[in-house]
Amino acid sequence: MSKRISAALAAWIGLMTRHAALVVAAGVLLTLLVGAFAATHLSMDTDDANLISADVGWRQDYINYQHAFPVYTDNLVVVIDGSDADVAGAATDRLADAMRQRNDLFASVYEPGGGDFFARNGFLYLKPDKLDALAARLNRLQPFLGRLTADPTLPTFFDLLDRAMAPDAPVDLDLSPVFSELTGVLSSQRAGQFGNLSWQQLIGGDQPGVSDRRFIIAKPKLDYARLLPAEPAMNAVREMAQRNGLDGAHGVRVRQTGEVALSDEELASVTQGAAWGGIAALIVVAILLYVGLRSWALMGVSLVSLLAGLVGTAAFAALAVGRLNLISIAFAVLYIGLGIDYAIHVCLRYREALAERAAETTDRAASVRQALCVAIGDVGASLGLCAITTAAGFFAFIPTSYSGVAELGLISGAGMFISLLVSLTFLPAAIALVRPWVPAATATRSRAPFIGRKSQRVIWVVAGLATIATAAALPSLRFDPSTLDLKNPNSESVKTYRDLLSHSDHSPLTLVTTRDSLPAAEQLAARISKQPHVSSAITLADYVPKHQDAKLATIGDLALTMAVMAPDMSQTADFSARRDAIASFADKLGAYRARQTRATPAADDLARALDAWRTWLADQPAAKQKQALAGLHDRILGGLPRQVERLSQSLSATRVTLDNLPAALQKRWIGENGGYRVEVTPEGDLSDESVMADFVASVQRVDPHITGAPVMEISAGRTVSHAFVMAFIYAGVFITLFLLVLLRSVVDTLRVLAPLALSGLILSASTVWFGIPFNFANVIALPLLLGVGVDSGIHVVHRLRQGRQTRAFLATSTARAVLLSSMTTMAGFGSLAFSHHAGTASMGQLLTIGMLAILATTLILVPALFPVGRVDNGLKE
Repeated sequence: MSKRISAALAAWIGLMTRHAALVVAAGVLLTLLVGAFAATHLSMDTDDANLISADVGWRQDYINYQHAFPVYTDNLVVVIDGSDADVAGAATDRLADAMRQRNDLFASVYEPGGGDFFARNGFLYLKPDKLDALAARLNRLQPFLGRLTADPTLPTFFDLLDRAMAPDAPVDLDLSPVFSELTGVLSSQRAGQFGNLSWQQLIGGDQPGVSDRRFIIAKPKLDYARLLPAEPAMNAVREMAQRNGLDGAHGVRVRQTGEVALSDEELASVTQGAAWGGIAALIVVAILLYVGLRSWALMGVSLVSLLAGLVGTAAFAALAVGRLNLISIAFAVLYIGLGIDYAIHVCLRYREALAERAAETTDRAASVRQALCVAIGDVGASLGLCAITTAAGFFAFIPTSYSGVAELGLISGAGMFISLLVSLTFLPAAIALVRPWVPAATATRSRAPFIGRKSQRVIWVVAGLATIATAAALPSLRFDPSTLDLKNPNSESVKTYRDLLSHSDHSPLTLVTTRDSLPAAEQLAARISKQPHVSSAITLADYVPKHQDAKLATIGDLALTMAVMAPDMSQTADFSARRDAIASFADKLGAYRARQTRATPAADDLARALDAWRTWLADQPAAKQKQALAGLHDRILGGLPRQVERLSQSLSATRVTLDNLPAALQKRWIGENGGYRVEVTPEGDLSDESVMADFVASVQRVDPHITGAPVMEISAGRTVSHAFVMAFIYAGVFITLFLLVLLRSVVDTLRVLAPLALSGLILSASTVWFGIPFNFANVIALPLLLGVGVDSGIHVVHRLRQGRQTRAFLATSTARAVLLSSMTTMAGFGSLAFSHHAGTASMGQLLTIGMLAILATTLILVPALFPVGRVDNGLKE
């Protein structure tokens, strides 16, 4: 049978070489046409959720939730950190107002806890005892605030502090907070850094929605005509922040994260990695081709064939799938590493055949055609078998629910057959047209070590020890289910997201579910909140404050006593008045410290800061001193108007009901289908996989259809792990049966599979040794290497069964071809290892380790499994 296949291949190559010009021209034209098709029909899908089939139950739950609450999809989360609550609040207001003016870029802009509603009714959300304490505090401050708002100048401010420090002060105030604030202001001005006095902390204390970290949740209008759809909106946010002075010099840091930011920055890192990886792989492959083939012409036609196959594979992806995902985008680099193998085996065998005939004829064209017929007749069948086995490794994921790798498997598996087709049509035609010549004098065999009986036993012992050592690491294998760990860890969106995860108050890892009515949602929330590992479960009803009658009465009484007018900031004091006020304050502070009050520690710190500041001021030129005191005025009193205005709003609270809650808030809790949302917050650090699994399991006992990021992460990990096991079984069973049919020998089948098994153990153990756990991206490594590794085994066994002595095998063109093809494959895989995308990089790392293991075991272990010095009778017919 093998002779008939070889004869048929030789006849086919004869046809290709006789019409070489026509075949090459048709190949170039077809490549251009399918390339144009791929460029216009291949899109990109950056949604991590779509890596899993939508038919899976937990995916259906999430899709149903998205349809009911589209307000939570495709969001951009802007995180604003301020040096204090005043700065953060003012910065958030300015940035949100600027974003609302760009309705060409943003469909909606939402401030959690912001807006007039919460500014007016914020006090109602305080617990009764907290509100009473705040009311008492404000009543004590009223005389001071009244005078300061009437005359907002530094002399008045320090005079009020002088009076508060007096032994006979009418009101006993804890001055520690204001002393600490002043210490920070003076120290920051002296150091040339941003630092303002926080009137929010001094007047309002802790209130709901008041924090030095604020958020803006925007829904950008995505431009899918761009590679990065959210790029215009994200760039606009950066420009607005810069234009409004929201930067470190003004005590503000603005960062962006959320679904669209994570997707855009991940796509940028993936595409950049794929592009540079592809270029790097092509360069390294070209170098290796020249070193291995020793011919510019053979290198050139091999690379052109490679590019033609790559374009054809991209066109197949556009036709069969229509899109690339964050994993399948790696098909190009994988194809470069694997697709070149076929050309290498053809070209090396061609060189060998041409060298054998170089002295027999002077007809160069005839010699080239004959050498091509011999080469492809000899290796063509093996190439076909290798295409089948490699494709089997890719195709093994197609029947699973892991759509991300299933699509990569379909595209890359088809690419192997496209590469085979190109190698049996375009490549021989191009060689016949170019007629690369290898003179007989240069076609010498290289020296290579022989495998003798002694070295054979050593190989067996080393292989046995390696098997034991690697098997010992298998119990420590781990699968990392986090999609965040796949992304570029240095991107702004990922670093910001991890920062939010580290703060339980702001963690996005919550669970959500819906009910048809609010009472049903409240009942479910009550049941869930009693579960272990749950911190809280809330509904829209939780936004209606409790004990409103008593709270409104307290606020009403406070409003009568806190008749504070907005300060007129146009009032100023001259230089000498400011300087004298500070000097008087310094003297009074010394006397206050001597009395040893509860504020003495803070007073001591302030005294040291004040002395250093006055020394610094005295060293400045006169003009600089005036600027410094004007700057100190702004630092101390600049935030007063906003806080007074906020206080005035808070004293005009009205009764809150479900009906008068803000429409934007209701939209986030009542779905488009009329369902009411329940949100569950975890108790514990969900960066710990076991804590997350316990949290999810605990809530699912109450509601099996609850969804959210933790459910998706845990469930996706289980789905992918199952897909990996099934794919490995599919690939292993198919390849084993295929080898049995092909080789018709159990012994030779085991000779091919033995190095694969050892390589698989080495690869698995490497994930433990090097801390590279299996994840959503690199899980394809084992099934793929099973398919790729068997190729080299087939070539080696095929050559050894053709009558080549085992001792001299490493000196044959087959050994060189296996070495060269493995090195080019590693070049492709290795380029992925340098990607900024962590998932892609881990895929490249494991594939490279696996290829190194396969190369070593195939070239060393497989020949060692044959009797030394034996000459086989060839393939059976």
